[in-house]
Amino acid sequence: MSKKPLGLRERNRIRTRDEILAAMSVLLGENPFESITIDDVAQRAGVSRGTIYTYFPDGRDQLVRDAYTRIADALTADAIARREQHEGFTDRVVALATAFSDIVSTPEGRFYGIMGPGTLGPVSSVAGTGSRTFAIMLTEDLERAKAAGLLAPDAPAAEIAVLLAGALREIGATVARDPERAAQLLRALRIAADAMLAPRS
Repeated sequence: MSKKPLGLRERNRIRTRDEILAAMSVLLGENPFESITIDDVAQRAGVSRGTIYTYFPDGRDQLVRDAYTRIADALTADAIARREQHEGFTDRVVALATAFSDIVSTPEGRFYGIMGPGTLGPVSSVAGTGSRTFAIMLTEDLERAKAAGLLAPDAPAAEIAVLLAGALREIGATVARDPERAAQLLRALRIAADAMLAPRS
């Protein structure tokens, strides 16, 4: 059974909410969370202060939490799609890193790579979802590499995945601050991932 198409009012509501979150995301990439006011977001989004509270009754904390979730969901979807295009371990790891690098290179996604301490409190209930998903995917790929004889049988896949996920976060943070380094960081990750693998016997 197909879904009933959304009406104009609902489409406009979704678009307005998305524009507000996009405005908050861009502001977070430019300024510390503590310095951003509801009026700043309203002005950037081209809406009234009242409209902000209509969509986000809890104010700034809800805005930053929902902005974070929006970027994390977009990153995860893109990372999964890119990873599924590859079979090899290294290509799959680099696909995840490329998705991360690409999203933090955008004005809306930049804050995801450079969140300061002020942002962490409001997003604490949702933070880490992307990293956990990445760690799960990396563990699966490491287990596949072990099964194929490309990784030592006693290699702790879950623990190595945690290390790789940390490397991906660091790549994201570096690229958010200096997008020009993306290509070299991805190249370095490819070299490191290849070095983990043993040739087939």
